[in-house]
Amino acid sequence: MNLINDFCLAVGILKGVKVLVVDNDRDSRDLYAILLKDLGANVITVGSVKEALEILSCFTPNILVSEIRFLGESIYTLLNTLNAIKADNGNHIPIIVTSTSTTGTCDQIPDVEFEEYLLKPLDLNEFVSMIVNQVQEKVVENFCTELLVAN
Repeated sequence: MNLINDFCLAVGILKGVKVLVVDNDRDSRDLYAILLKDLGANVITVGSVKEALEILSCFTPNILVSEIRFLGESIYTLLNTLNAIKADNGNHIPIIVTSTSTTGTCDQIPDVEFEEYLLKPLDLNEFVSMIVNQVQEKVVENFCTELLVAN
């Protein structure tokens, strides 16, 4: 499978999708942003939980991609804010979690709900597939909710 050819075929697949990338590693943020923008997504990247919280006050993403380890910051603050957004307006924001840790990471965050989990270095095909799947699932969920409300 040729990564470049696969992505060339998928250009525009994420058109209009808003993604917030929260990662303390600049190279990771830049890689995700370039890749997702090439696929049509509107991407905002930040390097800390504090910056993510500031962005969430004026930007509601369709999906969040976040590292789970931040020096001196807790991802719980970010996740609690996402839960509050969901409680306020019913808008669930799917979360894809990334980590550089190969052991114990999921055990360290037992009460955090997220849709997908990837270890770094990421398989970019898998990363894009996860985002596309989450976006498609959300579209179907919203459609079903609208049908129920209409009836």
